[in-house]
Amino acid sequence: MTMPNLFLIAAPRAGSTQLARWLATHPDISLSLVKEPNFFAAHEFDPAYVSASHLDDVDPTKPVTRPTQFAVFRDPARYGALFENMTTRWRMEASTSYLSCPQSPELIAAACPDARVILLHREPVARALSHYQLARRTGRTQASLMDELETEISGQLPCAACYLLRPSLQLPGVARFERIFPKRSTTLQFEAMIKSPQAALAQVARLLDIDPTGFDVTARAQNAGAEPRFAQLNALLMRSGLKTRLRQILPAPVKPYLRRLWFNDNCRAPINAAEIAALKSALEAQCAS
Repeated sequence: MTMPNLFLIAAPRAGSTQLARWLATHPDISLSLVKEPNFFAAHEFDPAYVSASHLDDVDPTKPVTRPTQFAVFRDPARYGALFENMTTRWRMEASTSYLSCPQSPELIAAACPDARVILLHREPVARALSHYQLARRTGRTQASLMDELETEISGQLPCAACYLLRPSLQLPGVARFERIFPKRSTTLQFEAMIKSPQAALAQVARLLDIDPTGFDVTARAQNAGAEPRFAQLNALLMRSGLKTRLRQILPAPVKPYLRRLWFNDNCRAPINAAEIAALKSALEAQCAS
């Protein structure tokens, strides 16, 4: 069975989609059709929650025929099928669940002993705020940041539903991977990468022993921070699963037009100073515990 030999490990909203886009432009690197198959953290995704939340962009039990963002693969054969037709030297996936999952580094090392690992982390508060804006955009929530934070702190949510605090605590995860892959990993910071993409990609090229001029830094990933124009309808479509279904069936050329119609790029989720202070305090408490 063919397995990946390159992992891009980052928290959600830490720049992995943009970095994966740049990496995939290199002739020596292929990205799996499902960017985030989550195979080595699948145990953290309760099947009932995945189904009820419509997390899978494609059916992970069937062959994948088009590029998409996220699904939870549990069957080793179906996971391996994502890489079996790749002919490049490096076969990459970029699941954002691995950094916060304590078991993922050892599971990856056992299944893919020759793998290389690119680690990417972002300033925690900025990451959490960006994830909240994404949750508003997708229709996952219409609640205030304070309400979302209080719900998460209550401890009543399943692991996979915690998106503000747990994914923001990135440095312990970085340390776990650096310990398991001491000579086969490199660590990048989101803010530095955005400031100087060429320097970040040169660092990756050294790890992979590939031509540093082979990347196309003009390739851009979609910015997913805008507010929906029709918030209640957006949330209804998300809860019903219709939004996921529409993403699956709509032709690719139509999607950019619909995005411009559906989202207001000049509007962001309302967040006040008290909410940001509460978020910082909660993150500090999590770090201290």
